[in-house]
Amino acid sequence: MGFCNNEYILISVSYSYYEVYTNTQRAFSGLGFTYGSDEDAAFITTWLEIFGLDGIKLLKLKIEELDNTFNASIDPSKINDEFDCENKSFLVIGPGLIDYLVSKIDKRDDFKLTFKNCSDPIFLIPLLYKYAKKNIYSQFLLDQKIDVQITNENIRVNREIISTNYQRNFDLLLTKKIFNEQKLDINISSSNINNMLSKGINPDKKSWDQISKIAFRTFVPESEESRAKGAGGGDAND
Repeated sequence: MGFCNNEYILISVSYSYYEVYTNTQRAFSGLGFTYGSDEDAAFITTWLEIFGLDGIKLLKLKIEELDNTFNASIDPSKINDEFDCENKSFLVIGPGLIDYLVSKIDKRDDFKLTFKNCSDPIFLIPLLYKYAKKNIYSQFLLDQKIDVQITNENIRVNREIISTNYQRNFDLLLTKKIFNEQKLDINISSSNINNMLSKGINPDKKSWDQISKIAFRTFVPESEESRAKGAGGGDAND
């Protein structure tokens, strides 16, 4: 922080993909996520932050809910035409659930599931994009209106989905069929991903500081000098 003409100026700090991923992974570990699940959740959060979908702010809003409550168990027998999330975060159940749902379309062209009591579908987007690169595309549908569309070329998102308090039931469509182009609020082109990765990440400072405090539960923070020497890059395409 510096000052000019007696007015304080907040200096924005830029971080690499690796730094944001590592800090959030440590925070999830501090929140009680198991090994592996902390890495999945860190990938989700960092991916959203890189592409302007407020991953760090959204995580800050979930801290109290997630703190030492981790339970990723899912009963596959309860997954038919609909699935009740029972207000569990997709940061917790998303990775295992999406892997299971994708396995359902191995022998068919598409699969649709209605989600109930799921407050943060935004956290599914990075997981679904990984499968879009394998030509399994997805849409979020609310009363037949498309809120999210993910292909191997574009991620299209309506702003109302960027929330941790999404109150409505919605359908998730997984398909091998090609979608028609949709005009939604936000368009992220896969051709721009490497360019976006090369830029620094500037998370909301208050949210970042709160997440860092959680991360400090599990490791000793490094100095700014060591951070400058060790800063590296990363890949959100994994």
